[in-house]
Amino acid sequence: MFKIIIMALLIFIGMVGYDNVTDKAQPTTPVQQEQQKVSKHEKSAAMALFVSLLPPKEEWPSPVHKFYLAFNMDEVIDPIRQNPNWTGLDAMSRDIPQALIAIEDHAFYNHGAIAVEGILRAALANINAGEVVQGGSTLTQQFVKNVFLSHEQSMERKIEEAVLSLMLEDNYSKDEILELYLNTTYFGAGSTGIRQASKTYFGKAPSALTLAEAAVIASLPYAPTGLNPLENPEGCKKRQLLVLAAMHKYGMINQGQLAEGKAEKIRLTNGTVM
Repeated sequence: MFKIIIMALLIFIGMVGYDNVTDKAQPTTPVQQEQQKVSKHEKSAAMALFVSLLPPKEEWPSPVHKFYLAFNMDEVIDPIRQNPNWTGLDAMSRDIPQALIAIEDHAFYNHGAIAVEGILRAALANINAGEVVQGGSTLTQQFVKNVFLSHEQSMERKIEEAVLSLMLEDNYSKDEILELYLNTTYFGAGSTGIRQASKTYFGKAPSALTLAEAAVIASLPYAPTGLNPLENPEGCKKRQLLVLAAMHKYGMINQGQLAEGKAEKIRLTNGTVM
């Protein structure tokens, strides 16, 4: 236990001490931007040297490893962005992120990493509907859980999720987090990320998806296996209609678009028409 405490303190002192001497102001000129890049490289070099003095990471207790991860998320996120299937928001139909936000976290751009009011609102909506129609976790929390943590239901994991979510939003913009979510989420049928999902279900690039198809994609994070439209088109259609209704409710589409989305016949890659 003493060794664990010492390791945690060393990591804490090293990271916080370095951050205190690093200029955290947002770069506004090319010179400042270049200086920020240099600072990042210097921090990476310093951290690599610091970690080399500790035992191998695989020997670190979980709390210590998560603490390190909170200050070094780029070690996980940078490789994700190098994936050949990476798709930026500007390379997909704008209906995709809007549909996802509408059904999963409609106030995503207006709250922090954790939204207590969202948890309460979701609980009331689910009680009124008699089923789970909304989730209480923010998209940031969902990304953290999917990429950094296990799906274990425990108080320790929820605390880790909260801390990592706060750190993520401190270092990445909302658009960046939304991109990360869409590129790492499992959408069922062996498809991880928006590009694979679009190809698997519709044989299209994300940029070519219609409103109705985007609503199908947004339906899937809730239950990617159970709502896989290739296997359960009826169940997926029911969820898709909830997505379209949510988009209309939060002003993302008008009445005409809602009607058009509901009426569209979607042809899946296996020939099924929804």
